[in-house]
Amino acid sequence: MQEKLAITVLVIMLALFALVLVLYNLVKSKGESYNQIVLSHQDYESRTIPYKRGNIIDRNGTYLAISEKVYNLVVDPKQILDTEENYQYLDATLDALVECFGYKRNELQAMIEEKKDSQYVIYAKQLPAEDKEKFETYEKDKNKEYRALPTEEGGNQRITGVWFEEEYKRTYPYNELACNVVGFALKDGNASGGVEQYYNDILNGVSGREYGYLNGDSNVERTVKPAQNGKTLELTIDVNIQKIVQKYLDEWQAGIGSNLAAAIVMDPNSGEILAMDTTTRYNLNDPYNLSTYYTDEEIQAMDEKAKSEAWYKMWRNFCVSDSYEPGSPQKAFTVAGAIDEGAISGNEVFECGGKLHFGDWDIRCVARAGHGPLTITQGLMKSCNVVMMRIVSLEGKEKFVQYQKIFGFGEKTGIDLPGEASGLIYQASNMDPASLATNAFGQNYNCTMVQMAAGYASLINGGSYYEPHVVKEILNDEGSVVKSVSPNLVRETVSESTSNFINNALYQTVSGDGGTAGAAAVAGYEVAGKTGTAQKQPRAEKNYLVSFIGYAPAYNPQVLCYVVVDTPHLPGEQQAHSTFASEIFSKIMAEVLPYKNVFPAGGAAQDLETNLSSQEEGIISGTATEDPNAAETPAETTPAPEGGWANYDEEFIDSGDEYSYPDTMGNVQDESAAVGNGETAGTGRDTGTADNAGETAASQEAQAAGD
Repeated sequence: MQEKLAITVLVIMLALFALVLVLYNLVKSKGESYNQIVLSHQDYESRTIPYKRGNIIDRNGTYLAISEKVYNLVVDPKQILDTEENYQYLDATLDALVECFGYKRNELQAMIEEKKDSQYVIYAKQLPAEDKEKFETYEKDKNKEYRALPTEEGGNQRITGVWFEEEYKRTYPYNELACNVVGFALKDGNASGGVEQYYNDILNGVSGREYGYLNGDSNVERTVKPAQNGKTLELTIDVNIQKIVQKYLDEWQAGIGSNLAAAIVMDPNSGEILAMDTTTRYNLNDPYNLSTYYTDEEIQAMDEKAKSEAWYKMWRNFCVSDSYEPGSPQKAFTVAGAIDEGAISGNEVFECGGKLHFGDWDIRCVARAGHGPLTITQGLMKSCNVVMMRIVSLEGKEKFVQYQKIFGFGEKTGIDLPGEASGLIYQASNMDPASLATNAFGQNYNCTMVQMAAGYASLINGGSYYEPHVVKEILNDEGSVVKSVSPNLVRETVSESTSNFINNALYQTVSGDGGTAGAAAVAGYEVAGKTGTAQKQPRAEKNYLVSFIGYAPAYNPQVLCYVVVDTPHLPGEQQAHSTFASEIFSKIMAEVLPYKNVFPAGGAAQDLETNLSSQEEGIISGTATEDPNAAETPAETTPAPEGGWANYDEEFIDSGDEYSYPDTMGNVQDESAAVGNGETAGTGRDTGTADNAGETAASQEAQAAGD
């Protein structure tokens, strides 16, 4: 028995010896590689290096959006409480944080002790570089003092466990200025509205990385992959012109006011947008703040869906995302298309008896008793509906619709902003005579402000349709131009001779005897343009959208300005005065023209202050007085389209455009703006949310409005 036990013990000992021998040889031959494997699984410090989002500047280099470097203060409670090396960290570190930042010592200590096992706690965010430098200098100097002291006098004290992580903070120096053009960025690399959203991929960069790795000697080395910063956008917007536009829109709102007012200032020879503004604005540095439009009680009562809808409405850009019946600015397109097509020569004289009869409908002119005989130019000057209806009767619906499309109606302009609507127009095959007649003076079809501005630019510049745009150049991080956005000539719309005819007629509309647009005149300048008064749906409520689109100089257009006033705060037909929009236009152009070095007629450019001091408050008269019979008043009983709005050309009904917006948690949602999709012509203005894109005009009785 003992012999067997001895043999068993011997075998076990020999096996153990053999195992030790094998392990020894294994460690000797492959120990280094195993050591590297073990080390590679250890947690080496690495960090993300944030990129800088590209800036946004105006055409003069003024910053509209900047990304400034800021720092998060990070503390390591575990290290601060560590006492293994006979150092005391807690008191010294608390003293430093209190001294440099003014934090409450008891709150700091409670946090550190509560999170004693944590090695990463962000205690403060977005500190400026000065705060970081102040702490680091204090830490360096104080630790040097501690090292010079004996242990019993505090020589074992050290400041430790505090460091700073860099990131970038998006800032908008002008707050709400041009908010609908600029938009705002989110922390997750997404953005909402404006060029921030449209050019998000260009503005974004690529994060870098700093990390450790093992070299062949099993030593940890560090490497840095630098971040790639985003590119900068230079806009066509001019901050000074934008301020002028905002000033006079706000002045209007502070007086009579309206549900909304908006304006676009444009270079008609390039498609560059110089200013774009609406009175529905928000602070880009505080885009979730609804207090401008809602009371505290109303905000507190909102659920998440209601808040999202309120934000969406506030951020929505009326100039590109909302469509409406334009009214009489259409008349210039009606005349131009008919002349260019050869349906009329421009020398005709038409008799206006106050109305024309189509089917079961009498469609009336602004002059109930009739204007009498009018030339084509006089028809535009006096904004005669009957002249326009007679013109399209000669032109025919096929050619009329063809020219609507040539001028860009019924399709997106391609402007580089999100959420653009396409508006609504008829198919020629579904257009009855009454619908053709009302379309001729701007009723029963929908367009957007940017469509009207771009179409008019081609009408007055000799016939060149340029794609409207808000970005002029794209710059790299060093400021070098990587892309210039040249004017994009999309097509030719009318001949130069037709354009000249329109310029003369619209100049007479502002400055001629009996013209409807005398309030748009600017002292010293040859101004041309067209008024507009469109009655909104439902017609029975008698709400109006009034407008003026004009430009100068009349025979060499350099600046175009389009002003829309939606539902002035007046009862009923007192709203129906396009002079509201004309006055705003005049005030804007009185400052913009000399600023742009556009010379007054027959003289050199006037000093801006001198020019402004010559302007009277209120209506600025032209060379002739307004015809009281040509006042902006609605006409009567225009028919609803035969068969309802189902007869609209579905090819040109926008399928909607995705418009990103963040919810209350900052997460980006994708919601169809429904701009154009189901958006119904005849609404006057579509103020709907994604779930309410417009009111069904088929259920309403259409009524013409003239100016």
